[in-house]
Amino acid sequence: MIVVIVGIVLVFPGGPQGPTGAAIVGGDDLGAVNETIKIGIQTGPANTLVMVAEDKGFFDSEGLDVELVEFTGGKFALQALFAGSLDMAVSGEVPVTLSSMQGIEFYAVSQVVEKTVNEVRLVALRDGDLNDPKSYFTAKKRKLATSFNGGPEFYTYNFLKKYNITDVEIISQKPEDTPAAIISGSVDAIVIFDPFAFIAESKLGEKAITFKDDSMYSELYVLNARRDWTLSHSAVVEKVLRALSKASEYVEANPEESKAVLMRYTKMDKETVDAIWNGYEFKPALNELLLKYLNEEAEWAKETGKVDKGTTIPDFQEYVYSDALSAVNPDFVTI
Repeated sequence: MIVVIVGIVLVFPGGPQGPTGAAIVGGDDLGAVNETIKIGIQTGPANTLVMVAEDKGFFDSEGLDVELVEFTGGKFALQALFAGSLDMAVSGEVPVTLSSMQGIEFYAVSQVVEKTVNEVRLVALRDGDLNDPKSYFTAKKRKLATSFNGGPEFYTYNFLKKYNITDVEIISQKPEDTPAAIISGSVDAIVIFDPFAFIAESKLGEKAITFKDDSMYSELYVLNARRDWTLSHSAVVEKVLRALSKASEYVEANPEESKAVLMRYTKMDKETVDAIWNGYEFKPALNELLLKYLNEEAEWAKETGKVDKGTTIPDFQEYVYSDALSAVNPDFVTI
């Protein structure tokens, strides 16, 4: 189905059945006609499994008519999900943390990447022979741009804390605007995910220096659904995850064709896709890394005032629905 491009979040409140209503058959009551669902995504490399599943007919083979709805960020797709205009949405795990701490009831039903490697990183304008983070950021006060309320801001927090850097000006910027900001010299550094990190590195060439540490943090991307919808549409959720599993097998066996799918959806060039491809492990999963990040991000949210310091950190296991993924392949679930 055609990808719908959404420039802003449009909110259409719906009942507990979601925007597609009776077109979706709940539980085990599966009809002969395809079930229609809307999945919100940010059209980028992290969503390769979803795009391959749609492009190669894996959703259709499971009896699903999937409409992919594009947003400028996963956090906006998540907001639309909560408003009732989507059935499922993919976001980074930071919006999952912040939403759960606000008491919103939903489930993470699967990651769409098992892990990423240095997908978020810091790209800076080279300054002489200052080749380590501490010396670079203490030589003078730097201006750093990142995307707030997502993985890049959490990486920034961890980076500055690890190197005990305190004197830095941090500004909020849209991910797609960060390469131009550093190329123009209006900021000294950016923290952002791919492809924008690679675009900045590529355009700057030897003028750039990159600081990265995936052991500190590297973003995950999570497929979410409202709790009531998940429980009443458990068979549909399982079908979606089975299609993603098929897409994972396809990506592993056909990397070049999978790259071509990504290029068609995102309009990225081959050089960019080749450069960032190995930063993602495209596989459905619910793993211990997800819970680790959710708990660390909850502490960060309290420390930085994103939520009230008295907010109780939830048991994030209660925000994970593993039954469907376990039914598809129990090896995918290691939580």
